[in-house]
Amino acid sequence: MVRYPELEGSVVLVTGAGRGIGKGIARAFGQQLAVVVVNDIDEDVARATAAEIEAAGGRADAAIADVGDPDAGRGLIADLLGRHGRIDVLVANAGINPVSPFLELPQETWERVQRTNEWSLFHCGQPAARHMAERGSGSIVVIGSPAASETYADQTHYAAAKAGLQMLAYGMAWELGPSGVRTNVVHPGWIETELNREYLWSEPELRERVERQIPLRRTGLPEDIAGVVVWLCTDAAAYVNGASLAVDGGLVVGRLKA
Repeated sequence: MVRYPELEGSVVLVTGAGRGIGKGIARAFGQQLAVVVVNDIDEDVARATAAEIEAAGGRADAAIADVGDPDAGRGLIADLLGRHGRIDVLVANAGINPVSPFLELPQETWERVQRTNEWSLFHCGQPAARHMAERGSGSIVVIGSPAASETYADQTHYAAAKAGLQMLAYGMAWELGPSGVRTNVVHPGWIETELNREYLWSEPELRERVERQIPLRRTGLPEDIAGVVVWLCTDAAAYVNGASLAVDGGLVVGRLKA
């Protein structure tokens, strides 16, 4: 593991960090000796992730909130600043993906996906960015998706949210850059989270087809995403702002060749 001394003691909020990619990111910041605020809507998994970070020698708090709710998202930032006095890094990772054909898509599902996958960045990102801008520094990393530029069957609502999320992040990069606040987007490919692992491993033919589309011929791990996210928040990435980084083993280009 590469050590970044500048991250030690920094205050890092990771939304949707109870499991999957978010958990991997939270653990990686914990290994850098940052103070990690583990947000999730599920109290049990948030506390379990925080406890795991602390057991490994890190510092972590669990923060239970539905960041798709504007009051809860803003309250989360206010509570964090009240406890820690600062926020150095925001990783906007919270996301859901209930699949549904467009013609059968319920209004409630459409709205819930937009609130969680896109609007939560506004709910948390605006108050966090205000604080960062006042201090003259900060890093915001947004977890996007290849769906920001291409859609899939039964995921039109998800793609729309991720496309909006990316443009929101780009606008933040443009407007916040002069204040010393950097905003970047990371687009994971097929990552072996609990959900995807069960899905892929239960259908060997699907897994084989997916891996044929990836030039590296393997699916990724949460650690593959976490390493890039951590790097984006270091001095080594001080001139990286408004970037859109695919961390997918070459999935997007590989799919064109499959």
